[in-house]
Amino acid sequence: MTVRRIIGMVMLAAALMFGAAEFWFSVINSYDAGAITLGRLWVTVSARSLNIVQSLITDHLWSPIWNVGISPLLVAPAWSFFGALGVLFFIFGRPKVVER
Repeated sequence: MTVRRIIGMVMLAAALMFGAAEFWFSVINSYDAGAITLGRLWVTVSARSLNIVQSLITDHLWSPIWNVGISPLLVAPAWSFFGALGVLFFIFGRPKVVER
């Protein structure tokens, strides 16, 4: 098993956990339990770094990169992002077939 496959499996496990949490919060009514998005996760981990990255991209690079490219990713569900990334790592992490 390659390192890429292991990373893919870990990401798929994270996607499964985020999906289960999303399902749990949709079934059980709880206070202030919104959707688990990438932006919410990033703010939970480090809100300051989100503000720094946003200001760097909008001030020093091109502002539409943030508005069109990154901002839609931040409102995406966390399970879909980690699931897609995990599938890509898992597929491209296949060991190479040795010709005999």
